[in-house]
Order: sequence, then C-alpha cells, then structure tokens
Amino acid sequence: MSKRYVLFLANSILSEEDLRRFSELIGGRLGATKVIAIKENPRAVIVKTTNEAVPLLRDTGAGMRMSRIVLVSVLTSGAIGNLKRRASAAAANGEVS
Repeated sequence: MSKRYVLFLANSILSEEDLRRFSELIGGRLGATKVIAIKENPRAVIVKTTNEAVPLLRDTGAGMRMSRIVLVSVLTSGAIGNLKRRASAAAANGEVS
C-alpha cells in the first residue's frame, strides 16, 4: 500500500493537545494514520496516510474545524521532505509556495 503525506496549515499555533485531538479526529475517519508536527512551523502538521485516503483529506473544502482551530489541507506528496520544506518556508513568509 502506497504512503502519501498531506500538509495541513492551521489558523493558529497548534498545542500538543490540539495535535492529539486532530490525530484522534483523523484516525476516527480514516483508521491508521500518523500526525507529524513540524518544529519549524507550529501552525503546520503533516498526516501520513494512504493513496486511497488522500482525496478524503484533500477535499475538505473550507477545512477541518476543531473548536477554535481550522486546519486546511494545502499540499500532497509522496515524500515528506517536500512538505517539510514547504511548511518551513511558510513559517518564514506566512504562505506556502
């Protein structure tokens, strides 16, 4: 089964509790996934999943809402390094290129 990564950006800084809740939310919808925090950008998170689950994450429209936080899918890739680099650049200039 092929792995895919989806980069999400939040409207505010994500705490450890926010990451845990997001992981539970995604896991409840899709089953086995992994949520990876990005040190360089506290508003970014990467979800490791499968090719089959990517459309469900990517096509969230306005994003996923968790109380005060909205997470929007930004990019999808088969390589986590690409998304980490983009998330780090977003921290530097406020947007993903």
